[in-house]
This record gives sequence, C-alpha cells and structure tokens, in this order.
Amino acid sequence: MDDTQCTLASLAAFVINLHASILQVPLAVYIVYVCLMCMGFFVALLGIVPPSTVRRSDGTALAHYPHKGFWMELKAQRQLLTDWRLLALFIPMFASEVAQIVISTLNSLYFNIRTRSLNSLTFNLIQIFASLGIGFLLDSQKIGGRRTRGFVSTAVVSVIVIAEWIGLVVWLYKNPLDPLSPPELDWKDGPFGGFFVLNLMFGMNVVIYQVLMQWILSSFTNDPEQLARFSGMAKGVLAGGEATSFGMDAAGLSQLKVVAYNFTLQAFGLLCMAFVGWKCVTATNYRLEPIVISPSNLEAREKSDLINESETRSSESQ
Repeated sequence: MDDTQCTLASLAAFVINLHASILQVPLAVYIVYVCLMCMGFFVALLGIVPPSTVRRSDGTALAHYPHKGFWMELKAQRQLLTDWRLLALFIPMFASEVAQIVISTLNSLYFNIRTRSLNSLTFNLIQIFASLGIGFLLDSQKIGGRRTRGFVSTAVVSVIVIAEWIGLVVWLYKNPLDPLSPPELDWKDGPFGGFFVLNLMFGMNVVIYQVLMQWILSSFTNDPEQLARFSGMAKGVLAGGEATSFGMDAAGLSQLKVVAYNFTLQAFGLLCMAFVGWKCVTATNYRLEPIVISPSNLEAREKSDLINESETRSSESQ
C-alpha cells in the first residue's frame, strides 16, 4: 500500500514536470501532495479499529490485552535496550533507508527536473514488485522452514545490495561531479542509462533491506504490543540513520565518501542480520507467550515447519 501510494504521488509529479523547462518544483506538485496526505489522514482516522476486535480467518483473536499503566509501558520500553538481539540489529535498523538518501541526492545533483521526476517514479514503482518478491521469499513454504527462508532471503538481499553499491561507485568514477556546475542531464544523455538501472536497484534496496530487518524483528515474538515497541524502535533508529546521511551531504563531503560510509553501514548490517536470523529465528513462538492466543490450525502449521526444517538440515548434512 505504501509503495503504491508513493508511486501515484510520483506519477502526479512526473506528469506535471514532463514539459517543465525551469529547474524548480511547480506549486501544483505541492498542492497534489498536500491533498494526498490529507486523504491519508481521513483513511487512517476512519480505518483504525481497536486491536481487541481484530480476528484471524479462523475466528480467533490475536492476543489478550490487559490494561497497562504509563510506568509499566515505560519499563517495557526500557527493557528493549537490554535485549541483545535488538542491539545486534541496531546497525541494520540504522542503515535500512540510507540508500534512499544517497540515490535521491545524486538524482537532484545530476539531472534536470523532468528526468528527476522520471527517476522518482521508477524508483517507487519498482518497490511494489520488490515488496512482492521479498514477501514471497520470506513466506514461501517451498523454500523451507522459517529460519531457512530468512537465511536464503538474507543471501539474496546481500547480492543485490552489494552489487548496486559497487555499481554506483563505478558510475561516480565515470561521471565526476562539479557541485558548482551541476550538469542537469536529461534522459536522452549517455550517463542516464547506467543511473536508471542503479536507481531501480536502489529502489529495491529500500524495500528488501527494511522488510528483511522487520521480518527478523517480528520473528522474536507474536505479542502485538511488543511488536509495536519493536516497530517504534526500528523507525526511530531508522530516522537517525537518515539524518546522519543528510548531515554528511550538508557537511560538503564528496559523494564517493558518502557512498563509502553508507555502503559500509549496509554491508555490516547484512552480517548482523545473517547472524541474528540464524541464531534467533525459530519455527514458531506460539505457546511460549501466555498473552498470545494461538491459531486453531497451529498444530498443522508446526508440523509443516518441522518437516521443512528437517528436510533442509538433512540436505545440508549430505
């Protein structure tokens, strides 16, 4: 949903800027964005329901929701900082959206307004397909049990992420930038082709890296309240990573240094996710948390996961 909405907003900007001749964002783009954000507010206002009313397809509730006071919640938040699994995932959280900052900055430095709009549109469009792809890898029972799916997905994400960062370094070496004289390239110019491919890969990065990190986080518990805390922590740390990337640009560092920093962050984050995923992801957390209500078909699902894990381990030993 988020990727689709971003794509629609980018499409509106592209249509408005298609024949733009001056290097500025038209007022119409801001008006469209404000209208879309207002629509989102009303959808959220009318669409949010009490968690206790949410039911699975089999009719069971997700969990019990006992009342917790302010101090109990504050204590639960503090305990997040003592969980070594979350601390080990700090770098992946921090680095999960830095790719978006880097590629967006380069897009604004190198290209004219209509080409920027095209890059923005394709950047968001590819995220729809990337989210479907990573979702298939993480949830497909054909790949194996939950831990195996996580490890395979981490390997696939690693290949894509490392390839795109290396490709960007090569592109920057071939197309050095003079900040005092931006080239304002068009999609008809030679350097655009390579950047277009990199732009698509970085669009995939923003989705698959973050979804993988969130999937590993969500495998730690089925408690909706704890998952909400994990999500809040992830978003907060993510914002810090974005702010750091923006700060490096504002400090006037060369784009190659900015790329090297963010590449290092994401590469180390992949190692952290591989370790935590293999060490901590289990077939299920049901029956381990009293507050969580298990689904009615749990026994069949557990049996399927155990069979998949057994077959995977058997093939590895051979």
